[in-house]
Amino acid sequence: MKTSSSASWSAYEPWFRAWLILVPIITWGSHFIVRNARLRLAQLRADSLDVPEPEGTWGYAAVCALAFTVLMAVIARVWVQSSRNRAS
Repeated sequence: MKTSSSASWSAYEPWFRAWLILVPIITWGSHFIVRNARLRLAQLRADSLDVPEPEGTWGYAAVCALAFTVLMAVIARVWVQSSRNRAS
């Protein structure tokens, strides 16, 4: 038998599954975009293709993942609460 607490958490399960799929894509994508942009800018500045790898791109990706997590949690909470109100 489900308790009201476990029933309320089950409403968030599809959102958690979506988060599990999307957060690695968001993290890798933001790292890739910023890394390439900074690499190209360094190559233009040095007028050479032989430049060191930019630093700090994984930190930027971690911040993007954190921001996405907060945004996803807020959207999921609003959606679940509005769905409960509509069902009542």
